[in-house]
Parts: sequence; C-alpha cells; structure tokens
Amino acid sequence: MSSFTFMGSQYNTNDFLKDVVNMSKLLATNARLINPLPENVDLSEAEEKEVQDQIRAMMILPPFALTDFWSAFAAHHLPQLCTCLRALSHDTQPQALATLIQIFSLLPDPKEEPYFRRFLCHPTEPKGIPTLIAAAFYRGVAWKRPSGPGNICSLLIHCLLWANASLGDDRKASIDAEVRRALATKLGILIEEDRFQLLDQLQRVEIERLHGMLRPIEAMPGDTYVTSTHQYLAGQLVYCANKNCHAEAEMTCSRCKTVRYCGKKHQALHWKSGHKLRCFPPTF
Repeated sequence: MSSFTFMGSQYNTNDFLKDVVNMSKLLATNARLINPLPENVDLSEAEEKEVQDQIRAMMILPPFALTDFWSAFAAHHLPQLCTCLRALSHDTQPQALATLIQIFSLLPDPKEEPYFRRFLCHPTEPKGIPTLIAAAFYRGVAWKRPSGPGNICSLLIHCLLWANASLGDDRKASIDAEVRRALATKLGILIEEDRFQLLDQLQRVEIERLHGMLRPIEAMPGDTYVTSTHQYLAGQLVYCANKNCHAEAEMTCSRCKTVRYCGKKHQALHWKSGHKLRCFPPTF
C-alpha cells in the first residue's frame, strides 16, 4: 500500500508513517518524559489536556498507523516512561501518575508488539514497574479513557506473563508478594460492587482474568505458573514474521532484533512490505 485515504485526504504511506514516529516523540514531550517533572510537582490542567487531546486524536488513526505509532513509542520512550513513573509520588503527583499509567496501558499486547515484549523481557529494565502499577491500582488511581481499569489489569497481566518472576521480592512473580495480595483483595471488592456491571464487557473480562490469575500464582510452587505460561507464549513466536509463512525462524533482524525470519528471502519481502518503517535500533 503506497497511499491511502484518511478523513477525505490522500496520503503517501511512507510519509505518513514518518509523521507517526514524530507524533510518538510529541506524546513523550507532552507527558513530560523528556523533561521530567520536578519532585512533588504535578501535571498542570493545561498539560494534562494536551496529553488527553493527543491520545484522543491518535485513536482515530487508521489501524496500521496506530500500530506503528505504538511501536515507535515503545522502541524509543519506554525506558523514559518507566524512569518517570518510578520518580512520581502517588500523594503529590496523582495526575501525572494516572496519565503515565494510562499511556502504558494503551500499548498493544506484547505478543503483537515486539518492542514492548523486548522491554518486558529485559532482565532489569522493568524492575519495580509491575509492583508500582499494581500498588497504584489498589490504592486508587484515576481511570482515564480510552483506557480504564480493565486496560490497567491487562497491563498487569502482561507484566506477570512476560517480565521475569525474579523481579518480585519472593520470586514467584514480577509483582511483590504483599502488593499481589492487596491487589487480589481490591479486585475481589471491585467485582462485587454494583458499579462493576456498569463497566464495558471487555473491562470486566480483564479485571476478572487478572483476579483469577493471582490465585494459581499463590497456590503453585515457586514461579511455576508464570514461567510455564511465559514459555507457552514465547513458543508461539518462533515462526517467520513474513505474512502467511509458518516456517520456524532461525534468523533475527540485525537492526531491531525484535522479529525473526526463516531466511533472507522472506526477510527482504517483510522489509519491503513495511518493516523498514518499523525497524528501530533498540534503546534497551
């Protein structure tokens, strides 16, 4: 696809996707990832509005462009996002905390988004983040659309299944034990509340899914549950990235190191079909 029509206008695909990469940097700037907030200073109403306006504008992008937006954001700005999250105070910077968790929760499933997956699987980069997000959830964090409690629960599920269990204090999961227990209690209470039925079905499903996942983590020995599930998911990613190829992949893209191929022929085809616009040198 060399061009497409969007909102009545014709666009060159390559030029549009380059603009999408610039949009990811703009979101990082607006969310104060590049110029972090001072200690105990929260996002202003104007700054928060700027972020929310951009997020709402992004959600009407064509699906392929939205996918590329989040790839660019994950490839370039996830370490900054996590550094800023670690520095925020739940008590004095609730707006910024909620906004960064919102952005994090809008990332696609790491099974489909290779830079997000690479980040979560890194041995040290996500350290402390799953526990921080889980603690913010049970303590009470604002739910900002188009995200919501179900999106945050999905993010925590991704953290549990892709991040190394050794990042947690008891090595059973990447979320610390005490925080897991508090999170399970919070989810149980939320599910029993009348307002739970007012949530969208997908939000309810993800809340119930996380609640159900926490029980076997506690019941099974060591990190058995999360490790076995991670191995199952990772085992589904051994195939060639080229469309309609089901061969096992032995080659990895030497530049981004996030996609695999059965051979050079399919690597070249995948490059021409769009990977060249989504191939970024890893920052982590």
